Amino acid sequence: MKENEFLDGVSNIDSDIVERFVSMDNRLKRKASKRIIWVRVGALAASFALIASVVLSVISNIVPTWNTAHYSASDIAKLFPPSWGGETNAYEEVYVSDEKYLYINEMPDSEYLPIYKYAIQTKKVNEKEYKEFSGSVLPRLIDALGGVAPEYKRKDVNDGDEIYSFGNIGKYHFSIEQNETTSKVNFGDDNSNDGDSTVILDGETVQIDQRMSDEEILESLESVKNKLFDILGVSFKNAKVVRSFYSTDRISIYFYNEDAHPLNKYQDYPVSDEIHLLFDAPDADPDDPESSYIFTDVNIYYTKYRNDILKEYDHIANAKRISLKKAEELLYKGYVFGGHNCPICMKAQDKISFDGYDFVDIEYIYERFPDTSTDVIPFYAFYKKIEATRYGIIVYAKTYVPAIQISGYEEYFESQAANHR
Repeated sequence: MKENEFLDGVSNIDSDIVERFVSMDNRLKRKASKRIIWVRVGALAASFALIASVVLSVISNIVPTWNTAHYSASDIAKLFPPSWGGETNAYEEVYVSDEKYLYINEMPDSEYLPIYKYAIQTKKVNEKEYKEFSGSVLPRLIDALGGVAPEYKRKDVNDGDEIYSFGNIGKYHFSIEQNETTSKVNFGDDNSNDGDSTVILDGETVQIDQRMSDEEILESLESVKNKLFDILGVSFKNAKVVRSFYSTDRISIYFYNEDAHPLNKYQDYPVSDEIHLLFDAPDADPDDPESSYIFTDVNIYYTKYRNDILKEYDHIANAKRISLKKAEELLYKGYVFGGHNCPICMKAQDKISFDGYDFVDIEYIYERFPDTSTDVIPFYAFYKKIEATRYGIIVYAKTYVPAIQISGYEEYFESQAANHR
């Protein structure tokens, strides 16, 4: 529901009704004792509340509006799993070739921000569906990799909750699986070829040069992208380059449709159908300088959701956004949440002052593959430039402040003092 609809609805209540209530209140004040007055005024307030609730239900029976915080700082901390270094006030590192590839989102001008819930929409595995998916992909994949029909193994996992096949096509490994939420294909080098980790797709080597800009990398992969679309029988409008959060040793390429879900605008990775190329840094040859920045070690993933993705990440409510000024106050107090690093790594980080930060935007945080439903919460993400690497890659520190009203900051961070630097 839009943030002003409730107030508009209340302001449009028939004026005669309001006048009758005011008149009733005045008569009660003249004729009754203070005790009776308070009883009547209470009834008046209840009547108004009832009218307001009716107006609200007429305006929208879908999304409630939250005017106060429904989360505590300890609740928010749970969105950062221990493997991310949650329950610390450290930051994550973001690597880009240019500041424009931080993909800073335009700051919304609305007073309210949507809250989502990741609610796993399970669907029983289906043998026929699995065979159709496998049969539509595997023959074209065999042709593109220049192999022959493979011998592969098949296993059912967790009492039929997953169907999983894997094997080799020549020197390449592959797997095809179906679980309660997605169907997936993965293939790449099997890493047992004396250091030769290249993937040659229909005669073309799949590789990138990390010295390139994001646009140059995507342009260099245009032919590979089209081959993948043909093999997998899909087509996506958007693409994104995401460099490692840890160092310059890993780069992800995503092909997806940004408009498949509103959250895609606020994530480094898609929350919808996608092709994912995961490049790892090669073992550099001291006698070959180029070997340190030409990435040929790649695994390729295709994920297809079996359910309606809009129901997988459901819009459950709107919450009032705190001002950027308030978020800055929390930032400078150290009431922030860290990102993708282990706790040991975080403790080893250099202390970074975010005073005079470079960028800020709105991003959503949640567990990507939780075991149970979890809320998806908007945060202010603050960026501060740290350094540039020898490959011209810029390193930014990034930390998070909840973008909605949260209670219990002081109590939570005092309880976590031992985990903070």
